[in-house]
Amino acid sequence: MQNKAFQEYQSLDSHEPELFKILIVDDEPTIIETLRSFLQNLDIGQVTGADCGEEALEYVEQNQYDYIFIDLMMPGMNGIDLLKKIQPYHYPTNIIIMTGYPSMNAVIDSMHNGAADFLVKPFQFDDIKVVLKRLQRLRDLKEKNWALHQELGEKKKVEELNEQLGRRIHLQTILFNIVNSLSEMNQPNEIYRYLVDKAVESCIAEKACFMIYDREEAKLLVLSQKGLGLAPGVKADLTSGSNGKRMIDGVFIQSHFGKAFTGKIPLDKPYTFDGLISVPFNIRNEPFGVLLVADKKEGIPFDKEDEFILQFLSKKAALNIENMALYGNLKENLLASFMSLVSAIEAKDSYTQQHSSRVTDLSIKLAKKMRCSPEDIKRLELTGPLHDIGKIGIQDSILNKPGSLTDDEFAQIKTHPLIGVNIVSPLGLDKGEVAIIRNHHERWDGRGYPDGLSGEKIPRVSRILAVADAFDAMSSSRAYRQALPFIVCIHELERNSGTQFDPEVVKAALAVFKNEGYSSR
Repeated sequence: MQNKAFQEYQSLDSHEPELFKILIVDDEPTIIETLRSFLQNLDIGQVTGADCGEEALEYVEQNQYDYIFIDLMMPGMNGIDLLKKIQPYHYPTNIIIMTGYPSMNAVIDSMHNGAADFLVKPFQFDDIKVVLKRLQRLRDLKEKNWALHQELGEKKKVEELNEQLGRRIHLQTILFNIVNSLSEMNQPNEIYRYLVDKAVESCIAEKACFMIYDREEAKLLVLSQKGLGLAPGVKADLTSGSNGKRMIDGVFIQSHFGKAFTGKIPLDKPYTFDGLISVPFNIRNEPFGVLLVADKKEGIPFDKEDEFILQFLSKKAALNIENMALYGNLKENLLASFMSLVSAIEAKDSYTQQHSSRVTDLSIKLAKKMRCSPEDIKRLELTGPLHDIGKIGIQDSILNKPGSLTDDEFAQIKTHPLIGVNIVSPLGLDKGEVAIIRNHHERWDGRGYPDGLSGEKIPRVSRILAVADAFDAMSSSRAYRQALPFIVCIHELERNSGTQFDPEVVKAALAVFKNEGYSSR
């Protein structure tokens, strides 16, 4: 008797179960053995393993396989090269590419060279079952296509099957593009805009609108739209159906989509009406919003494939938003902990108390004066207060030494940017945020530390913070000297412009000091 997993695998087709020959190609033995155990447990055939492309090619030359799992990145012959060499031998074979670093270029290249599907490492056994289920029907299509080419030559059937395969590949490309694009987004607003843009593009439609559920007012609130001319914030009324479920009142559809619609649209399931399709947007099985798409070009009605794409888009976007919320909470907690560390560092030295906050405030003023992007200003707000957090790893006797430092002591001081980077690594900061901590002691002439960067190779946010940091250090009393007069600090910035400091940042600093009356402080 076939086990339950195998029965589930066979549920797509009504024909009798088959036994398949399967080849797994991966340079990691644990991947081969794990996949082998799982597939053998399904009881669907014979499984062979190969640890390199060359060995796999020898197997393929001697045997015909129904499914081949290939790792994309292998020493010697990589997955794409092996894929190209396999295709001439057995066209009906379904080849699944495995990779831990998915990208659209890899997906498209693999699909063009005959791959049937992708598995992203680390994968779960359910992912494998889904791929096998999906490819079972695709395999039948390939075999029929092959047979028609070889035996019957019936052009019409071949074209129909090729069209089906083309649609499958097109669909797979859309799905991988959605996953890849969403993985690069780190702000909910980006996702809301992407939802409507991708919905219109994928379904070849004219209009789309994404709204979220306002529980307090029992309304839907427009967050993004395309082709409707709606401003964000437009609201749609909700009513209750006979089963108590929330539904969109038809007045919104009539007013903004131009539909002769008198019904109501449910929020808990997909709904299609006269060139309009709605897809629910749920987070943790709770209503969050709805995606509305309308007017396919050339008057073509929406079909099941459109509904599938929109549901896939909605589910993946909802998962990303949920993860962002969870990550945001974690990041805020970690930031609070790290700010406590900064306070602990400054509390040990009365001369430098509030140094980090003053440097951050001045850096933000300089960035605004230089018309930096909102993203860079946000980076300074987030990471500026942490720029000296690495000093927690430097001995107090060195930090508070009243006299000059020895060469060895200064060498220890120079390690604090790298210590800081290691401390904040759990935050998952982007490159610009990390640069504020790592590179705020680089010099314009390349004689700074820790990387010896020069000129515009130093990230702009780091050049800005370097000027703010130096000015605050000079204008504050330290263990080894009293605060320097304002005019002396200005002369030092001017004297070191073009050597230690970026001249553009110094120019902005002088303008800020003049406008805000720093000389009176």
